[in-house]
Amino acid sequence: MFFRLEHNCIHVTDMKRTLEFYEKALDLKELRRKSSPEMELVFIGNGESAQQVEVIRKTGRDKAYDHGENPVHFALRTDDIDAARARHTQMGCIDHEVPEFGVYYIKDPDGYLVEIMPVRKQA
Repeated sequence: MFFRLEHNCIHVTDMKRTLEFYEKALDLKELRRKSSPEMELVFIGNGESAQQVEVIRKTGRDKAYDHGENPVHFALRTDDIDAARARHTQMGCIDHEVPEFGVYYIKDPDGYLVEIMPVRKQA
Protein backbone atom coordinates (compact mmCIF):
# COMPACT_ATOMS: atom_id res chain seq x y z
CA MET A 1 0.00 0.00 0.00
CA PHE A 2 1.15 3.56 -0.66
CA PHE A 3 -0.21 7.08 -0.45
CA ARG A 4 0.91 9.64 -3.01
CA LEU A 5 0.18 13.32 -2.52
CA GLU A 6 -1.88 14.42 -5.53
CA HIS A 7 -3.23 17.94 -5.04
CA ASN A 8 -4.18 20.77 -2.75
CA CYS A 9 -7.49 22.56 -3.18
CA ILE A 10 -8.48 26.21 -3.05
CA HIS A 11 -11.91 27.80 -3.51
CA VAL A 12 -11.99 31.02 -5.47
CA THR A 13 -14.47 33.67 -6.54
CA ASP A 14 -13.12 34.43 -10.05
CA MET A 15 -11.61 31.54 -12.01
CA LYS A 16 -10.17 33.64 -14.85
CA ARG A 17 -8.44 36.07 -12.45
CA THR A 18 -7.05 33.19 -10.40
CA LEU A 19 -5.70 31.27 -13.38
CA GLU A 20 -4.06 34.43 -14.75
CA PHE A 21 -2.45 35.12 -11.35
CA TYR A 22 -0.99 31.62 -10.93
CA GLU A 23 0.33 31.52 -14.48
CA LYS A 24 1.98 34.94 -14.16
CA ALA A 25 3.26 34.49 -10.60
CA LEU A 26 4.29 30.83 -10.61
CA ASP A 27 4.14 29.53 -14.19
CA LEU A 28 1.33 27.14 -13.21
CA LYS A 29 -0.89 26.32 -16.18
CA GLU A 30 -4.26 24.69 -16.63
CA LEU A 31 -3.90 20.91 -16.93
CA ARG A 32 -7.53 19.85 -17.07
CA ARG A 33 -11.00 21.19 -16.37
CA LYS A 34 -14.30 19.74 -15.21
CA SER A 35 -17.60 21.49 -14.67
CA SER A 36 -21.13 20.93 -13.50
CA PRO A 37 -24.05 23.29 -12.97
CA GLU A 38 -22.88 23.76 -9.36
CA MET A 39 -19.15 24.28 -9.84
CA GLU A 40 -16.13 24.59 -12.07
CA LEU A 41 -12.89 22.68 -11.32
CA VAL A 42 -9.52 23.43 -12.87
CA PHE A 43 -6.31 21.59 -12.03
CA ILE A 44 -3.13 23.64 -12.44
CA GLY A 45 0.48 22.54 -12.30
CA ASN A 46 3.75 22.34 -14.19
CA GLY A 47 6.28 19.78 -15.34
CA GLU A 48 8.50 20.29 -12.29
CA SER A 49 6.27 18.22 -9.98
CA ALA A 50 3.37 15.81 -10.15
CA GLN A 51 1.69 17.83 -7.39
CA GLN A 52 -1.24 19.93 -8.60
CA VAL A 53 -3.57 22.60 -7.25
CA GLU A 54 -7.29 22.03 -7.69
CA VAL A 55 -9.04 25.38 -8.12
CA ILE A 56 -12.79 25.34 -7.45
CA ARG A 57 -15.29 28.07 -8.21
CA LYS A 58 -18.85 27.49 -7.03
CA THR A 59 -21.55 28.83 -9.34
CA GLY A 60 -23.02 32.07 -8.03
CA ARG A 61 -20.36 32.56 -5.35
CA ASP A 62 -18.89 36.05 -5.40
CA LYS A 63 -18.25 36.59 -1.69
CA ALA A 64 -14.64 36.05 -0.57
CA TYR A 65 -13.99 32.97 1.55
CA ASP A 66 -13.07 33.42 5.22
CA HIS A 67 -9.64 31.89 5.83
CA GLY A 68 -10.05 31.94 9.62
CA GLU A 69 -7.26 31.91 12.15
CA ASN A 70 -5.34 29.04 10.55
CA PRO A 71 -4.18 30.28 7.15
CA VAL A 72 -3.33 27.14 5.20
CA HIS A 73 -0.72 27.56 2.52
CA PHE A 74 1.20 25.56 -0.03
CA ALA A 75 4.83 26.01 -0.99
CA LEU A 76 6.94 26.03 -4.15
CA ARG A 77 10.71 25.85 -4.43
CA THR A 78 12.59 27.94 -6.94
CA ASP A 79 16.11 27.72 -8.29
CA ASP A 80 16.30 31.54 -8.47
CA ILE A 81 14.80 33.10 -5.34
CA ASP A 82 16.07 36.59 -6.28
CA ALA A 83 14.38 36.55 -9.71
CA ALA A 84 11.20 35.15 -8.15
CA ARG A 85 11.19 37.88 -5.48
CA ALA A 86 11.73 40.53 -8.17
CA ARG A 87 8.77 39.15 -10.20
CA HIS A 88 6.51 39.07 -7.16
CA THR A 89 7.62 42.52 -5.99
CA GLN A 90 6.77 43.89 -9.43
CA MET A 91 3.37 42.17 -9.24
CA GLY A 92 2.78 43.60 -5.76
CA CYS A 93 1.75 40.23 -4.34
CA ILE A 94 4.36 39.68 -1.59
CA ASP A 95 2.51 39.35 1.71
CA HIS A 96 5.46 38.96 4.08
CA GLU A 97 9.03 37.70 4.29
CA VAL A 98 10.73 35.41 6.80
CA PRO A 99 14.41 36.26 6.19
CA GLU A 100 15.70 34.04 8.99
CA PHE A 101 14.39 31.04 7.01
CA GLY A 102 15.14 32.49 3.57
CA VAL A 103 11.51 32.33 2.44
CA TYR A 104 8.68 34.71 1.66
CA TYR A 105 4.95 34.46 1.05
CA ILE A 106 2.81 35.79 -1.75
CA LYS A 107 -0.96 36.24 -1.54
CA ASP A 108 -3.28 35.32 -4.37
CA PRO A 109 -6.39 37.34 -5.34
CA ASP A 110 -8.58 35.34 -2.92
CA GLY A 111 -6.17 35.72 0.01
CA TYR A 112 -4.46 32.32 -0.13
CA LEU A 113 -0.81 32.31 0.91
CA VAL A 114 1.89 30.61 -1.15
CA GLU A 115 5.34 30.10 0.37
CA ILE A 116 8.28 30.65 -1.96
CA MET A 117 11.37 28.68 -0.93
CA PRO A 118 14.87 28.44 -2.40
CA VAL A 119 16.28 25.12 -3.53
CA ARG A 120 18.02 23.45 -0.58
CA LYS A 121 21.78 23.79 -0.57
CA GLN A 122 23.70 20.53 -0.55
CA ALA A 123 25.49 19.89 2.75
